[in-house]
Amino acid sequence: NYSYYMHMKYFFQKKKSPVNKFLNNTRTVFLKVWQRPAELFFKWTGRIRRKEIISRMRKADIVLASPATGSLSLTALLYRVALRSRYVHSMLYIGDGRIIHTSARNGVVVGPLPRKIYKKDRYGVFRIRELTKIQQDKVVDEALQWKHKKLDHAGVITNVPARLLGFKKALISWERNRIWCSKLIYKSFYAAGIELVPPEKAEVIAS
Repeated sequence: NYSYYMHMKYFFQKKKSPVNKFLNNTRTVFLKVWQRPAELFFKWTGRIRRKEIISRMRKADIVLASPATGSLSLTALLYRVALRSRYVHSMLYIGDGRIIHTSARNGVVVGPLPRKIYKKDRYGVFRIRELTKIQQDKVVDEALQWKHKKLDHAGVITNVPARLLGFKKALISWERNRIWCSKLIYKSFYAAGIELVPPEKAEVIAS
């Protein structure tokens, strides 16, 4: 019975025809030959699109990031799930292809624009209407004064329950001299006389 079963199993197995084998081999060779040129092409076109975006940007433009959910930190994931927020990180454009923002390890830092800034599903670039050149410079100058300030981890974490409960102030306030990404944006514009949100909500502002 066992030998009969094995014979029938072998008989009914789908065998690859010579045509299918040829097509599969051709496909494998094609992918190996063209994979690298394709990677270089997409990298090159990405650089062109990135340069085009940078050429249209101005000082004090706000860049909001929406990374893939699988790549989020625990805090960012909490923001996205609890606050139903598409964007979980804020950055300020300071000119010459550079931004100022916050990092968990180094606090407020200056760095290059994200490499894939041209991806509309991952980044949004926003501009305040009728912002004068003087105001743009003032916003950037204020943001740069926060450089090297440490991140307010307590404020970032308690920001979520404060927002959910409708509180106007942060639940923990002993780190007022510290900052987080969206608060950095708010304070920079506030110094230039522009209120992005009502002052009473500034303590629990999120991206």
